[in-house]
Amino acid sequence: MNLLIQQMVDLWEKDLAKGQEFEMPKRPPRLLVFAGNPTQYHAPLFRQLSKALQGRLFVMFGGSCGLRPFYNPEIKSVIKWDVPTVGGYPYKVFKTLAPPRSRSFFRWNNPGMIGTVLFSSASHVLIHGYDTVSSFYVYFSALISGKKIIWRGETVPKLGAKRSLTSLLKRLILPLYLKGVEKVLWSCLNNRDYLASYLGRHTNKLVRFPCAVDNAFFGSHQLNETEVAAARAAIGLPSDHMVIATCSRLTKRKRTYLLIDAIACMSTNKVTLLVIGDGPERGPLEDQARRLGVSTYFVGFVGQVKVAKLLALSDVFSLLSFYDASPKALNEAMNFPLAMVASTGVGTARDLVRPGVNGYLFETGEEDALVNCLEDWANDPCSRRQMGGKNDEILRDYTIEEDVVNLLEAMNG
Repeated sequence: MNLLIQQMVDLWEKDLAKGQEFEMPKRPPRLLVFAGNPTQYHAPLFRQLSKALQGRLFVMFGGSCGLRPFYNPEIKSVIKWDVPTVGGYPYKVFKTLAPPRSRSFFRWNNPGMIGTVLFSSASHVLIHGYDTVSSFYVYFSALISGKKIIWRGETVPKLGAKRSLTSLLKRLILPLYLKGVEKVLWSCLNNRDYLASYLGRHTNKLVRFPCAVDNAFFGSHQLNETEVAAARAAIGLPSDHMVIATCSRLTKRKRTYLLIDAIACMSTNKVTLLVIGDGPERGPLEDQARRLGVSTYFVGFVGQVKVAKLLALSDVFSLLSFYDASPKALNEAMNFPLAMVASTGVGTARDLVRPGVNGYLFETGEEDALVNCLEDWANDPCSRRQMGGKNDEILRDYTIEEDVVNLLEAMNG
């Protein structure tokens, strides 16, 4: 069955490689955008950008993953987004020379972008990342044709990272690369500091472009107390439990096991962990939860609509990754009145989680403090809800609308 599914996905990808998937701009574009694949996170941004630019936008995709259902060998199932990733903005999926499922520097190898950039009348090009050959096609084509480059990369420093050949090459290449860039977009404070270390005296190129999701979409799924009780009953969650949600790809780097350990150490057993996502660590995590007697509900991979519905019936959200540059899960969760727990390894935690205001920041080695924090919230629901009520105020500074305004100012400046 998995082989048949994979063959179907391969056929979809071959069709897309012919460049048949597109929505051409009705007016000459003012801004070209290079992005890897269509995603549910980029789509709302591109739609609002296109609207602000009156359709004078053209998004160049290097791959088709996310445009149609695709097979994920890690979780052995087909992934299909439940929100549209294209439509409402002009785009094209370019023919690629990369082999199927390539993960290397050449995973997006789209030479057709060269001519598009060279001969476009656009004044600016927005490039996401620099880790594929197509990003360099677009970069040098923009330089040659005199277009101004705006660059976006969301990397943050890795805590305790050792020097490697890759980090050395980055130290040599990235400063040179950024010299040809007009503006550099930063998504969070850690990202800003990281990029500033490569810009040297050219930090005036930095433009705030906050990590954001479609807040209106997630906010529209909020539930009242009666609806929460009904939603919990529908999937078998105890009505009198504190529900702690976490949403991520289940890998060791996400450290979901720390959350299970912490819940097991609590004095109350009226706590349920809601695990949204899938990955290679799901089996070990299920075994751990059973062994420790932790009430756990594993949802598996779901799309944004289901994620929103699950967050709406939760009380706490936690993400304890050792390293996570710019996960959108924190932003999604903050559209609900959830007390927040995030590790300092999460790049955006410094911006979004305010200790003592809307949540708690976890430092590696502070397992006892994590247990105490969760215990306090379980025993004092009012305090927990007050913290969750602060999310709206913080999230006002992290919107797609602000991203669009700041990007347009960068283009006009």
